[in-house]
Amino acid sequence: MPNARGDQAKLLARRQTTFGTAESAAEGAFQALPFYNYNVTPSGELANDDAIYGDSYAGELVAGLRNLGGSIEVPLGLDSFGWHLAQLLGLPTTTGTEAPYSHVFTAAANPQILLGTHGISHAGVGQHFTQDSLAVQSLEIQAQKNGQRQRATLNMIGREEVKAGATLDSTPIAFANDPVPVGFQGLLSIDGSEAAGVTQAGLTLGTGREADQETLNGLATAADIDLGFWDLSGSLNARFRDATYYDAASAGTEMALSLAWTISASYSLAISVPRVVLERSGVPVEGRNLISQTFNWRAARPATGQQLIEVTLVNATADYANPS
Repeated sequence: MPNARGDQAKLLARRQTTFGTAESAAEGAFQALPFYNYNVTPSGELANDDAIYGDSYAGELVAGLRNLGGSIEVPLGLDSFGWHLAQLLGLPTTTGTEAPYSHVFTAAANPQILLGTHGISHAGVGQHFTQDSLAVQSLEIQAQKNGQRQRATLNMIGREEVKAGATLDSTPIAFANDPVPVGFQGLLSIDGSEAAGVTQAGLTLGTGREADQETLNGLATAADIDLGFWDLSGSLNARFRDATYYDAASAGTEMALSLAWTISASYSLAISVPRVVLERSGVPVEGRNLISQTFNWRAARPATGQQLIEVTLVNATADYANPS
């Protein structure tokens, strides 16, 4: 009997219309998405009842709440990544009548949650699973100069996973043109100029979304996905050359950060955060090598006319609607 292998797994996705109702299986209806790791898994509580029976045995087993959550690590494919951005931030404003298209994603003041249905198929052993009512809790990106393809982590929550008899879609739609930038193509800018001496930058955008496991819906699974608050933070590491970042952190000086990966005029991704303040930190001396300084940062409330975060994706994908 063959064993399941990661290289034979497929991830299928479709935007879901109604909470609690997974999208139906259909040919050409799901998007095939590339991924490195898929750790969104179901869990269920088990506990022993505390009733007293006059002996030392545990009480009867009680099945408790059922949950679904975890993370996905995906390549920052400049076509496919827009699907994940849409699930996080909502559908973009798109311009262009032919490639290259420009998609602008922003964090809305009063966002709507876009839900998803995922199918995970293990082709080598003929096993298939369906997950419904998935929502993105947060996005994490780390940028540093290396020769690896850039990747991102998405933390997810959902309602339920069930075993399916067959794959949701045997002919899913794939992003055929999906170039991925490598680490050394990343560029960090501060207030519009290339950041001096910065060796690593991190960004985490949280949504605060939670599965509602409190509303009495007569089921062990969540009743809905609740909205939360945007939370935008990150970090940067820099060579210690002068006191520029130290002074900015000590004074609470606001700055604008921008992370960009450019492959060509037709493929790029830029993430702009207009109001950032560095948390105060010192300069440790750890051995005889180059001295580095690390600062955490947080985004401030957007000023009138500004965005909390703006992500501009230029690629060959016309839109991020469900496949027909």
